Amino acid sequence: MSYRGKAILLGNASVGKTSLLSQFVDGKFFDEYIQTIGANFLIKEIDLKDCVDQLRIDKDLITDIEQKGFKLYFWDIGGQQDKLFVTEYYFVQSHGAIVVFDLADRKSFDDLDFWISKLKELSGEIPFIMIGNKKDLDKKRVISEEEIKEKAKKHDVAYFETSAKLDENVNEAFLALSIKILNNIK
Repeated sequence: MSYRGKAILLGNASVGKTSLLSQFVDGKFFDEYIQTIGANFLIKEIDLKDCVDQLRIDKDLITDIEQKGFKLYFWDIGGQQDKLFVTEYYFVQSHGAIVVFDLADRKSFDDLDFWISKLKELSGEIPFIMIGNKKDLDKKRVISEEEIKEKAKKHDVAYFETSAKLDENVNEAFLALSIKILNNIK
């Protein structure tokens, strides 16, 4: 039986959580926007050869994980804050999270504190990363790199800029979360 972990994607509606996950798991991007109601669920087997040198866990555990495999179960949580009570149970027993905002949407950036506090309240102190998505819309960007650095420092979190549409930095971000989850295995 393979090792397994549960990860959740959080952030306001339309920031690109579903697109990021679809790009990472299936290598696909869909131009049509379909709002996630409740949650979506996808599974991805993580290839350790890309990250084994960054793991800080026991060598025997690494060997065991390499032999058995490591699957991450991703829950893409709908971004409607007023309906969050319906999806709060998806936060329970999560091993990691990705908190996403849209680089061209000020409100999605301002609401990061809400999503991070919900994550800590419902999931505890689990590893997470922060993603600024829609890098391909650079001309519409409204959040400065300095503001983002300050927010990442405030929450002591790794930050990645991605474009789900162009598949820029998507694998790197998800792999970074996978490494954080694996390094948290006891």
